[in-house]
Amino acid sequence: MAIWRWARWAALFLAAGWALNSVVGLVEGARVQELWWSLLSTAIWVAVTVNGFVTYRRIRTTTLPAITGRPST
Repeated sequence: MAIWRWARWAALFLAAGWALNSVVGLVEGARVQELWWSLLSTAIWVAVTVNGFVTYRRIRTTTLPAITGRPST
C-alpha cells in the first residue's frame, strides 16, 4: 500500500519531466520526428500515472474496507 503513495507521485513527476523536455525541444527548433521517443515516453508515463492514482483510490475505497471491515478514511 505504501508503495502506491510515492510511486504515483514519482510517475507524475516523470510524466511532467518528459512533457517539459518535449516542449523545450520543440521550442529549440527540433522536429517532431526527432522527439518521437520523448512523446511516446510522455504518453506512457501519463498512462502509468493515471493508473497509479486510479488503483490507489480503488484500493483505499473498496478493497481495503472489504478485507479489513474498517471504513475507508
